[in-house]
Amino acid sequence: MNNVNLAQPPLPSYDYRANPSPFNAGMAQAHAAGDVRYNLKPLDRPGMSRGAGQRQHAGAKAATAMADGIADAYGQQAQQANTAALAGLTAEQGQEQFAQALGALQQQNAYANAMAQLQRAGALSGLM
Repeated sequence: MNNVNLAQPPLPSYDYRANPSPFNAGMAQAHAAGDVRYNLKPLDRPGMSRGAGQRQHAGAKAATAMADGIADAYGQQAQQANTAALAGLTAEQGQEQFAQALGALQQQNAYANAMAQLQRAGALSGLM
């Protein structure tokens, strides 16, 4: 009888939801970049007042920066999940290869034992 016993449990995978700080930091930066006042400041010129065109341009830049920042935050979260999944898959593949090798060794051992038993039975029948 062959019994395959793995000595190592599979590796735990990284759960990005357990440590949301990189995602939260990315979202906070995206919301900060989406502030119209932040984007309006570089458009100021000394001695000139702000106009509606500058506010419109700053609003467009803010919306673009916020959308890009949110996309980056979700992209980083997806990349972390992908990395964790690949690490888990690699660990499980190693476990499977180890189990296959162990099963092959146990099968070879069982075959050798069966052949030895047949040889002993043949030797006993030859003596009779």
